[in-house]
Amino acid sequence: MQQVNTLILIIGMMIVSGCGNQTIIGNKSPTIDVDPTKEEIVIWHTYGEKERYVFENVIPLFEEEHPTIQVKSVNQPYNAELIATLISRASANKPPDIIRMDMAWVPSFAELGLIYPVSEFQDIHEIKFQFYEEPLKSNLYKGKYYGLPLNTNTKVSIYNKELLKASGLKKPPETMDEFINIIEKNKYTVVIETFNLWDTLHYFYGLGGVFIDPTNSKATGYLDSEQSIAAARQLLTLFQKGYFVVSPGNKWHSVIEGEYFSNDEGPWFYSVNSKEHIDFINDVTVAAPFPISNGKRAVLGGENLVISNGSKHKEAAWTFIKWMTNVVPQTYMAQTGLIPTNKFVELSGFYDPYPYYQTYLEGIEDALLRPIVPQWWNIEEIYNKYFILILSEKISIEEGLTKAAFEIDEILTKIN
Repeated sequence: MQQVNTLILIIGMMIVSGCGNQTIIGNKSPTIDVDPTKEEIVIWHTYGEKERYVFENVIPLFEEEHPTIQVKSVNQPYNAELIATLISRASANKPPDIIRMDMAWVPSFAELGLIYPVSEFQDIHEIKFQFYEEPLKSNLYKGKYYGLPLNTNTKVSIYNKELLKASGLKKPPETMDEFINIIEKNKYTVVIETFNLWDTLHYFYGLGGVFIDPTNSKATGYLDSEQSIAAARQLLTLFQKGYFVVSPGNKWHSVIEGEYFSNDEGPWFYSVNSKEHIDFINDVTVAAPFPISNGKRAVLGGENLVISNGSKHKEAAWTFIKWMTNVVPQTYMAQTGLIPTNKFVELSGFYDPYPYYQTYLEGIEDALLRPIVPQWWNIEEIYNKYFILILSEKISIEEGLTKAAFEIDEILTKIN
């Protein structure tokens, strides 16, 4: 444990000082001389600068414990081209051994046969207990696990402290009904970034909407149901009356400055800022788990570690991804603001330097897991298209939800 604390201290100091070793954090990953006596595994990831610095300083700890395995870290841009590149490399039988990918991508790559079902490793049943339930579930597709959850996130509500106090409340609202009552009673305004799924799905669900059936096979009868129409109508009314506004690029500052009552955001709301600015944010705002409704809060996000089906080093890759989800490496990566998926990571010591951690952990317990279906990005585009039309009043709610459900079902039918 002393070794863990020492490395955490060193890494923390390096992050604060700007990660000055450019051979590690430059635009290219450091050159690694391949040792022919060792088994090399290649991992592709999309870590940011601070995250990559810590990750590449953690890898030697794994190699020390497993001296016959050498890990090559390759940083990739996080964009749509990455999906095409991964598919192309797999088709050419030249995939990386391990990929850190968005949890929403997992079912698509599993359906295409591009990633290996880690359920085939017998010892997976010995480690499943260590993970938070919903992040682990994001790897489950057609009865098999295709990866392990590496880091997770969700959104929490961030309230202007003075406006919350002026409402007469001593603490933030716990339920969606309480939340709506506060903003209507006090004529407060909630600010969001866009009409897209990541910004509106949890409000749609919170107001009683339904996206898809429990088996993830049908949207018709659910997305266009009476309760979904009522939820979308209530959301539209909130926009029409000025209780909700869209303000791209301004939602953080507008709540901090007291222009708006609240917004909702992921942990990067804090982690991208200096400690001094985080202290200022905490002086003027208060964070709380997103208001609960029907047992769910905000959308779950995060990344999983998966193994390419074409990897020639599956056992070594499995050894590494298991290790990365252990307490020690998860504790190191938490220094960058990434939220661990291993529920046994002791985070109480993080609450002083990272006071937002506890709120996000509470939100993850009841986070809303998006439907685990292939071609999720196409389904998300359909949602985005029609909710933009509905909330900008360019199409009726009934027509928009009916068309969205029909187009989503066309995708789901092809999959199933």
